[in-house]
Amino acid sequence: MFKLTLENQAGDQLSFGHGSPFTISEIDGLYPPSATINTSQIAMMDGAKFNSSKVNMRTINIAFAIEYDAAKNRIEVFKVLKSKQWVQMNYSSQYRNVSIAGYIQSIEITYFAMKQIVTCAILCPSPYFKDAQEMIDSLVNITGAFHFPFSSTASPKQLIMGKIFNEIGMVVENDGDVDTGIIIVLYARQPVSNPKVYNYITQDYIGVQYNMLAGDHITIDTRQGEKSVTLLRNGVETNLFNYLMEGSTWLQLDANGSTFVHEVGTGDVSTLNLTIKHYNLYEGV
Repeated sequence: MFKLTLENQAGDQLSFGHGSPFTISEIDGLYPPSATINTSQIAMMDGAKFNSSKVNMRTINIAFAIEYDAAKNRIEVFKVLKSKQWVQMNYSSQYRNVSIAGYIQSIEITYFAMKQIVTCAILCPSPYFKDAQEMIDSLVNITGAFHFPFSSTASPKQLIMGKIFNEIGMVVENDGDVDTGIIIVLYARQPVSNPKVYNYITQDYIGVQYNMLAGDHITIDTRQGEKSVTLLRNGVETNLFNYLMEGSTWLQLDANGSTFVHEVGTGDVSTLNLTIKHYNLYEGV
């Protein structure tokens, strides 16, 4: 059994399932998307030489019946599904809870059939299903140092409520099917300069040529179509894209997981908190 909803940008939804006035008859496009393979012919060589490959956009076709009252419920369909407009499909089953976003390419309705059927085509520029839950990993561990019952004659400033420890490296697991972009959040507890995060295995890195003050947050987004570098200081957000270090690459989380470490140019790296966020991506459901 599965549950499926379609949601537009305004938050309006069409739900399919028990008690819904809409009954799904067919869904096409839930399997892995097709790929384009680029090759070139070489004289005196059998076959061809592989050059590159890419995954194509996904098209999802949904056909569903409108139950009684057909005229009323058809209007509800039009409120949610609008040509060329953004829509998100949420899909959950026993094993996966995912979503995918796209744009309404076409809507067709069999007006004069005994039971009206709606056929909707959704074109998804990003072809992967995204896990509903964001995964968050941090290099900082806080160990509690305050226990009950206790007795102390120390002043409140001398009581240690907890201790913060920075780990040397962080293994980030990826339970999805493909490599995915990540969101890197750097939080400075003390001033540091030129923070850099790199993949421990490949030695690829991304860094920012900037002096961070205590309380600063730098967020680096490496997701496809979302690439950005921003600073949050005293509630004001500043674009730091032009401060990227030379040689930086937009780090990706490998399909089998990656190990990330960080360093700074000046200052104590143990005072720089590193958090990495990502969504698992799937080819099919």
